[in-house]
Amino acid sequence: MTSRRLLPGLLMVVTSLAWLVTIPLLAEAQAPKRGGTLRVSYGNEVAGLDFHTSPGYEMMWVGMNVGCGLINITPDGKFVGDAAESWQMSPDGLLYTFKLKKNVLFHDGTPADAAAVKFSIDHIMDPATKSGMRPFYDAVHSVEVLDSSTVQIRLKHPYAFMLHMLAGYRTGLVLYSPTATQKYTVEDRKQGKPEAVVGCGPFKLVEWVKGSHLVMDRFDKYFEPGRPHLDRIMIRVIKDPVTEMAAFKAGEIDFIASFSPDHVDSLKAQNPKASVMTGKETTPMVAQMKVTVPKDGKPMSTERAPHPIFGDVRVRKAVGCYGIDRQEIVKIAFKGQATPWVGMAPPGTLESVNVNQLCPYDQAKAKTLLTEAGYGPSKPLTLELMTNTEKSVFSVIATVVKEQLARIGVTANIRLVDKVSWMNTTLQDGPWDMYVEDLLSLLTIDSNGYLSTAFVSKNSSAWSHPRHTDTKVDDYYARYAREMDAGKRKAIGKELLEYMADKMYWNTISGSPFYMVAQPYVKGYVYNAEFEVHWGTVWLDK
Repeated sequence: MTSRRLLPGLLMVVTSLAWLVTIPLLAEAQAPKRGGTLRVSYGNEVAGLDFHTSPGYEMMWVGMNVGCGLINITPDGKFVGDAAESWQMSPDGLLYTFKLKKNVLFHDGTPADAAAVKFSIDHIMDPATKSGMRPFYDAVHSVEVLDSSTVQIRLKHPYAFMLHMLAGYRTGLVLYSPTATQKYTVEDRKQGKPEAVVGCGPFKLVEWVKGSHLVMDRFDKYFEPGRPHLDRIMIRVIKDPVTEMAAFKAGEIDFIASFSPDHVDSLKAQNPKASVMTGKETTPMVAQMKVTVPKDGKPMSTERAPHPIFGDVRVRKAVGCYGIDRQEIVKIAFKGQATPWVGMAPPGTLESVNVNQLCPYDQAKAKTLLTEAGYGPSKPLTLELMTNTEKSVFSVIATVVKEQLARIGVTANIRLVDKVSWMNTTLQDGPWDMYVEDLLSLLTIDSNGYLSTAFVSKNSSAWSHPRHTDTKVDDYYARYAREMDAGKRKAIGKELLEYMADKMYWNTISGSPFYMVAQPYVKGYVYNAEFEVHWGTVWLDK
């Protein structure tokens, strides 16, 4: 690997224009203006602000701006430095050496040096931390401090996606102030106490009032000269997209962080000058089915029993494979502006493979499998279909799925919950049968591991939703992630995706277009789907 440096403004020019529906908010020839408040709307409340353990990309989008990491990833897949000035990988892929910038400070004034990098990685890897990122550090043997500005990450075995993981899986690696982390509790961070949530990013946390607002202010000692340009970011939660559109039209909101796809056309009609950003379909829209439940009734138990409905692969395939008409869902819910998809990795993901042929819509085949599993007129199948209020398109899809399942004699009762309740139910191994949601935007097949495949039989991933116990998946995943040859890795990935579809451990409906919206005077933002949301380059031309 060659060393790379983050050149000033590099992030402004690397965006692939072919990805975007409209022109992105690139920096104009005029110099950025300093000052002002960027008013952002979220569709859901932030679940918590401990960047190493709290779920939800609402948290991530705060963490990426309050925190800094070693590296970031650009929309075209290049790695650029953040706190790291340069880095090298050894020929055998087992040693990564990072040279840090010397002027990086945490918001409490302490240095974000090599010792802080080691502290942060060790903190994530500590089982007691219970970080959802921990499975991705399974390959890490140790982190060694060579001097104050040089840190080495030594691996037990090659990990082809080490840099992807550090840059863009969830928050990537967010560095924590050792001083603040040791002084305050995890609950202090989850509750968003500013003195406890101490990062090294362009903005510092000032206030978080649940149900009301979150405020971040400019960090004057940020290590990138002249940045950030904004004085403040104010985040509001507006759950209803119609209300959100009205606030945007009235000029009360400058930036919508995530906008429901089924309202995009209406927003464009109301606000023709708005910048509507989208890109590759790297987010999977899923109708997940739970494969196992705790045998002893205790959440996260290692002793598992088959789910009473979906523990039977015949039922999973009847419902999720042959019983769902993906084309119809895309036509109704997305007005045709999405890609029907079966594979675990959505169409825009690195090394994704189209396995749609494995699950054609076939009502007769679905009914036959249900009959084999013991269901029929005398024993009808009834299940609960959960979704949440984050995006209105979820309810639309759930309604279409309900109607489609009725055609094969299955009754699906829809349960609508808020986003935080959905996360708590799925992440804490609570009771559920099936849910509709679009999950985090993905970089690689590997980055879905924490949700469905990452050593789930060892129960090390809190993020595994279906919670199957198939060790063959673990083997596929391990071989795939350790293979450094791109051609061989793609072949293993194809086998993994086919196997997941055949067993219906993961049930994708389609790619899920992701939209962000900004006022025309918002400049300098670079769209990078959900996995990189940075406001450090943004400025207001007004």
